[in-house]
Amino acid sequence: MTPAPYPPPPWRLRGAVQAALWRVPRAALPGPLPAGARPLGWGGTALLATVRADWGPDGDLAYGELVVAVPVRLGRRIGVTVTAAWVDSPASLAGGRELWAIPKRLGRFETQAGRTALTDAEGPVAAFQGRSPRSLPVRLPIRLRILQPDRSGVRTTRAAATGGPWPGGPGWDFSADGPLALLSGRRPLLSLTLADAEARFGL
Repeated sequence: MTPAPYPPPPWRLRGAVQAALWRVPRAALPGPLPAGARPLGWGGTALLATVRADWGPDGDLAYGELVVAVPVRLGRRIGVTVTAAWVDSPASLAGGRELWAIPKRLGRFETQAGRTALTDAEGPVAAFQGRSPRSLPVRLPIRLRILQPDRSGVRTTRAAATGGPWPGGPGWDFSADGPLALLSGRRPLLSLTLADAEARFGL
């Protein structure tokens, strides 16, 4: 099968982003992480981030995604390691894997009455209850370092985003029998929405 074509980096994406930060048992963290990387957290717990994005046609690619990432420290570097990602675009899947070693997989996002459900080939993954988009009259800049394990050791990718921030986000609902069951029934430490977001990935 020929991989779907994808644009060269950096990818410039535009849309809406909703992120949440969770506190979970350290022993339950997904992986793999780069060799030597230490999850950020305290006690027997660690942090886990989820990011849902709807990238529109004004960018290089239009697709929906859900990303799961572990904030880590690797030596003097602080970044995140993406342990899972679902996208509904074969081009995004191919590019994410080949350019940045991100373990993307195909998923399906279906929205009815303001509720979006994500499923993959194995069944339900998560659902999100939409809310009216609002934002503060400022632009919040965000910079990220992505540290992914690969055959050569660690592949480092930089990304940047900006958007109109608003505290809070969607209602997150994770399947108790799905791949993100460790988040089922939990409430995030914090949530943030970026309206009219612009992102560059692969700097």
